Amino acid sequence: MASGTARTELMVRQRNATASAIMRAIVRQGPVGRKGLAAATGVTFTTITKAVTELIELGALTESARPTPQGAGRPVVPLDVPDKQRLVVGAHLHPESTSCGAFTLRGERIAWRTAPARGRNQHERIDEAARLVDEVVTEAGAAAVVGVGVTTPWAEVHHGQPPPLVADVDHDELRDGLRERLPLPVRVEPNVRALAVEHYWWDGADDDVLTVLVGRSIRVAQMRGGELVWDGPHAGGLVSHIVVPGSEYLCDCGQVGCVKATCTDDALLRRAVEAGVLQPGALQRDLYPDEDTEQLRQLRQARARDLGRVIPLIMSLVAPAETIIRGRLGTPDEIGACLDAIRVRHHELVGREASVRYYEDNRAFNWPHASAALALDRYLASPLEHELDRASRDATSPTRR
Repeated sequence: MASGTARTELMVRQRNATASAIMRAIVRQGPVGRKGLAAATGVTFTTITKAVTELIELGALTESARPTPQGAGRPVVPLDVPDKQRLVVGAHLHPESTSCGAFTLRGERIAWRTAPARGRNQHERIDEAARLVDEVVTEAGAAAVVGVGVTTPWAEVHHGQPPPLVADVDHDELRDGLRERLPLPVRVEPNVRALAVEHYWWDGADDDVLTVLVGRSIRVAQMRGGELVWDGPHAGGLVSHIVVPGSEYLCDCGQVGCVKATCTDDALLRRAVEAGVLQPGALQRDLYPDEDTEQLRQLRQARARDLGRVIPLIMSLVAPAETIIRGRLGTPDEIGACLDAIRVRHHELVGREASVRYYEDNRAFNWPHASAALALDRYLASPLEHELDRASRDATSPTRR
């Protein structure tokens, strides 16, 4: 027979699971009535009613002021997440800046700040990030914030061209440092995982999507059934040493043709400097200048063809319903050529058409927005736990109300 403690823990888990299913359905589908929630989640109407009552009392849900008529019987009272009474915060550490924003549970921006990166070591960068997050939390209203998501842009130790950046921050050090400095739940993940959950919660992507991020390294993340497939910040992600068919570039691992040596921005920079197209010390952004050159275009076009050969290999391994490419690839023509190459090669490999698209986000706050989606994803996994934690913080920190 289960002990009283075990029964209590089981009941708490069940309540959290029901609350999570309700909140996830509402964020994905929009305002939903109680019967609609029962149908969407497979939970009984009675259980839904009890859970909704608790979530409303906690302030995590609101009822629409205007019931919606729906055939005979009682009008449907749609349930929705609050507007500005519940917020998630996202922060991003770039080599040249730290940025942070606060967003509603629907992804609408409430506050946003950016500051130059002045820290010259890991400790100073973490301090900068914590201060900026605290400023944004205060501006947005600390009592409304249910969590913080933070993205780290670097996936591995970089050598050679460009030189190592002192701004590179260890994932575990950043997470632990922010948790020590901030009285809020903090989730730190590589940037591609943030993009994957952002697509799912705020961009209307389906529930089986592979995200491929092209930058200083190539990373992948997959959402399947509304969950990240690989658990933990270091799971999956890097595809540095998959061999690109036809590539003759030597990787520092000793293998010929690795993605890291062929398709990354670092590899492209190295080739541009070796060819005299760019000067030593050139940065990632110099690959995409306002005044373009034919030599740079040729290098980017070759990289686009290489990506078109290797991304279908990854797709064939995980078989996503859709693939989204992120990161700077070049001109619209170069992006189109890359997507065409992916489709052709994918059809050759698996015998069916690929659903693949390029997602361009030029918003100044795009990385804080993606980072905040991490906090939303964590909140929706255990909303009751987060709400009780938020209420406890609010009760013990009167100056932050």
